Amino acid sequence: MKKTNAEIAKTEAEYWDEGKLDRTKIKKLRRHAFFYSYQREAKIIQSIVATFEDKEVLEIGSHSWLQWIKGKANPKKLTCINISQGQLNEGSKNASEVAFKTEFHLMDANELSFADESFDAVYGGAILHHLDIEKSIGHIHRVLRPEGVIMFTEPLNMNPIYKIYRKLHPKERTPDEHALVASDFKLIREKFTFQHHFFDFFSVFTGFIALKIYGDKNYDNWINKLGYSLDVMLSKVPFLHFLFARVIIYGKKR
Repeated sequence: MKKTNAEIAKTEAEYWDEGKLDRTKIKKLRRHAFFYSYQREAKIIQSIVATFEDKEVLEIGSHSWLQWIKGKANPKKLTCINISQGQLNEGSKNASEVAFKTEFHLMDANELSFADESFDAVYGGAILHHLDIEKSIGHIHRVLRPEGVIMFTEPLNMNPIYKIYRKLHPKERTPDEHALVASDFKLIREKFTFQHHFFDFFSVFTGFIALKIYGDKNYDNWINKLGYSLDVMLSKVPFLHFLFARVIIYGKKR
């Protein structure tokens, strides 16, 4: 029997509150495979975040603002939500370190309770794939003002190789999360413009080789650089986007 959104939300909260995920192995590979793409990603995120200056911003997830917002933009107000009280508490603790106004709410992103057109921007780090895309995107579109923007970093699950990997390593993710696929992009494109940035195909394979050669160190090497360079070129070809592992979703409200 298919789980309800409420049941999924309860499981998600338990996994994050109790720290049930085990990502020890994948973190070592990521340090090689994503070494250069993380730098590219950070530059793109920073350029988008700069537009949040003096805007009313909603973060779904309550943690990325510390890396993405602090010292890079001063929103008029930053509102953060999370379904996990533990994660929300972490975000709230860090709020004392910033000058701008912050608010934290325990809330399910599938059922945003904010009024229509409350925010100028909505963003989050690796959060959409934990949600009901149709419902959450509908609410995000509703609470955004005209010309409002979204920005999300998300994993992808369109490459058959990644699908197999995910099946073989279930402890790295919550039971109900679903890395994005083509049908999710279709739903997003119905409500937002498509100005996305894709990351990591060859770099996953070259990163695996580099990890075997160098171990968990020396990430700045020619093998990783080769994979990254190939990915930058291929990411410009739309019909190859299904090969990639990650994406920055960016667009304006239609």
